Amino acid sequence: MKTNPTNPAKLPHMGTFIKNKIEEHNTTYAEIARRMNVHQSTIHGYFSQETLQTKVLWKLSQALNHNLFTDVIQFLPETLQNTNKTSFQQTIQTQQQEINDLKKEILIYKEILNKR
Repeated sequence: MKTNPTNPAKLPHMGTFIKNKIEEHNTTYAEIARRMNVHQSTIHGYFSQETLQTKVLWKLSQALNHNLFTDVIQFLPETLQNTNKTSFQQTIQTQQQEINDLKKEILIYKEILNKR
């Protein structure tokens, strides 16, 4: 499911969204209902809902073994999708630099040991 190009920040119809996700996972509605400990009619009821509670998405994510929240984030404008990513990327870059520095140190130590 893609965002609407004329309004990229438009919230997707969550009922349609989860119905598509369940079908993508080739899982029956009955199986999802069993995993969520609800009636199958409850699952079908979700499909008509424009919005869903976080608790429902949480349980559906667990039932599908798939992070639906990450998929929903993809509907946000890209500037909002990456707000937390910056600090994460900075941490990765810092750690990568530390790894590179440690690799250089190991090479130096190996050279010293080989000269003895």
